[in-house]
Amino acid sequence: MPVTAAYAGSGDLDGSAQVAAPSASPVIGVAAAQVAVRPHIAPQPPPVLVPVSRGRPVDPAVLGSLIQDELSSEWLGDPAHVAVTVRDVDTGEHLFDQNADRALTPASTTKLLAAAAIVTSLPMDEPFRTTVVTGEEPHKIILVAGGDMLIARGAGDPTQVEGRAGLADLADQTAAELTSRGLGAEDTPVRVELDTSYAQGPDRAPGWTDYWLTEGYTGRITMLALVEDRAIPFHPAPADPAQATSLAFKDALRERGIALTGGPRTTAAEVVAPEGAELLAEVESAPARDVLSEALASSDNAMVEQLARQAAVADGVGADPDSVKAWVLEQVAGYGVDVAGVQLADVSGLSDGTSIPARVLGDLLVVGADGDDPGLQSVLGELPIAGFSGTLWDRFHLDRHAPAVGVARAKTGALPGVTTLAGLVVTQDGRMLAFAVLADDVGRDGAGLEARSVVDSIVAELAVCGC
Repeated sequence: MPVTAAYAGSGDLDGSAQVAAPSASPVIGVAAAQVAVRPHIAPQPPPVLVPVSRGRPVDPAVLGSLIQDELSSEWLGDPAHVAVTVRDVDTGEHLFDQNADRALTPASTTKLLAAAAIVTSLPMDEPFRTTVVTGEEPHKIILVAGGDMLIARGAGDPTQVEGRAGLADLADQTAAELTSRGLGAEDTPVRVELDTSYAQGPDRAPGWTDYWLTEGYTGRITMLALVEDRAIPFHPAPADPAQATSLAFKDALRERGIALTGGPRTTAAEVVAPEGAELLAEVESAPARDVLSEALASSDNAMVEQLARQAAVADGVGADPDSVKAWVLEQVAGYGVDVAGVQLADVSGLSDGTSIPARVLGDLLVVGADGDDPGLQSVLGELPIAGFSGTLWDRFHLDRHAPAVGVARAKTGALPGVTTLAGLVVTQDGRMLAFAVLADDVGRDGAGLEARSVVDSIVAELAVCGC
């Protein structure tokens, strides 16, 4: 299937070409870079669809000369610890490689491998379901985790990914069903139990330190959580998100007049729903595709880890971290990508010990962008947009970065001493390129921000390339 782009003319404020994926086509163009979201002074002419393969091929020598100054920047650290690959998406040609076979610390660009594996197993159009079922005794009900970490405490919002399912809606259904059965009155109280057996495993990946959790840089890996309990820096997630959700559900039932056994803040007992349990209530998340997109856009470590675990379990693999890591590598290799040199300490990129050659990221991006694999293609089509969304909303803010704004999509990666970026960009001559840049010997403090700006400049040079 040919990759296409939509050109909106030359009326851009910065003079760079705008590119967008046509809504009628499943291909990602510049991975869906945007006529629609770029600010305009005047309306743009209707886009003209042009296959990206018709864009003028890039001269590797010219491209290399364009980015050489940035690559020699002292902000990137030791040149031996800077790896770059730039590929022509249509042909797969290596346009530029520097240390591309050397395995470096990828940080959160690791999530590209996890996402590529996830789409091979999880039904992307299906939601995750949180249910309430009958227990072994009439006065017992069981809240069953089903993989949704984004449940709203109140009513669900069908227009959103975060909070699509609502705990209030689940409580409404449950209360109505209990009342119809003559349960939940003061003389017929019910007991709420919790089933977290689905894809059950450790609540943290190997190598996740207490610091990452207590400071909110990641939450726990859980199959049931409230969206308000997502970890953000300096606002950590609860120690047990599933139990916190169960407590909130019990409170919601009490607010609806349902009498429960136990004290007002008693935690639910952990059980496994009996075979043949009767469904009392159910709420659904957004489709898995949208949940994965949100996890990548926000670079949520816990969400990516739990999605990979769910996908591995769905494929018949164990939920333990070693099994999930091995499964991810197996699935990536199934795309025809040579995973030699890849070492995974986790599948989100937070743990020490992960190393990936830039070549592997480049190979995977080419496979996903060439139109042959719709599942992987959809992942790349939802990556953050340079200067607009996700973890790139505050990037590409200098004048020299302007050519890439709105015409590049990429996954970021950042750890102390590490900055990485991998994604897709279209040149001003309409050629789609895949790129990966990894630097894992960057100085601390302000050096990290400077290195990030240099990486953004490299992508901007690719975007402006008339070569």
